[in-house]
Amino acid sequence: MDLLKVDTSKCVRCGICVACCSSCILSMGAEGPECLFERGCMSCGHCVAICPTGALDNKYTPLAEQEPIVGPNLSAEQAYAFLRRRRSIRNFKKALPKQEEIVRLLDICRYAPTAGNSQGLAYIVISDAAVIKQIADTVAVWMEEEIAAGSANKRYYRTVLQVYRERQQDIIARQAPMLIFAYARRLNTTGVSNAEQAWAYAELFAPTLGLGTTIAGFIQTCGIAGYQPLLDLVGIPAKHNLVGCLMVGYPQYKYHRLPERRPLNVEFR
Repeated sequence: MDLLKVDTSKCVRCGICVACCSSCILSMGAEGPECLFERGCMSCGHCVAICPTGALDNKYTPLAEQEPIVGPNLSAEQAYAFLRRRRSIRNFKKALPKQEEIVRLLDICRYAPTAGNSQGLAYIVISDAAVIKQIADTVAVWMEEEIAAGSANKRYYRTVLQVYRERQQDIIARQAPMLIFAYARRLNTTGVSNAEQAWAYAELFAPTLGLGTTIAGFIQTCGIAGYQPLLDLVGIPAKHNLVGCLMVGYPQYKYHRLPERRPLNVEFR
């Protein structure tokens, strides 16, 4: 099969697929849309998904694998309220989330936006409490090394270490029952931003599964910096980068109110 297959009995030559092609590799011919060069396709599936008559098929994103959009849409008010209810959870019950819940949580991440539809994220889920403690200790050592090296964040790291070591409070891993690490191939230069989008989807979806999440910022920063002891401890494969870390568990407490944020600051020009 060529990249694009057109059912000419259905195609009305409306030009929508050409207008919405992310890579600008389609043009309208006498019999319908034509592909100018196949290698430019980013496999986004837009051309097939947007065709109003179902006339197109793409070998990378087959029509048979695309589900129709059905069901009620949230109102603007419902969506606004849902988004406001998301909270960063830092207090967890000791019970481990079920594996099928985590699979479902990460499955929705596949649909998060990625630069150039690069996708390419993979995940390592760690639920061994002893290993999570080792991870937090390793990050603490990294902070000490950063302080010694004169890091611009040294004052901040000193405060974190005071809490972690002197007060013996786990401000690094928050005693989360589970850590999820995202990694991507080194050649994927947008791995970090892709992970950020994936975490946004996961954090919004998690409450529907009864889960709480927050980005493990200290661990994630250490990993993105390429600190080898952490990469070895997590088991990041060779030729890959650690690009994100998410804490996951069942929330220990329930929120009853919606905190306000700073007023919107926007300027139209």
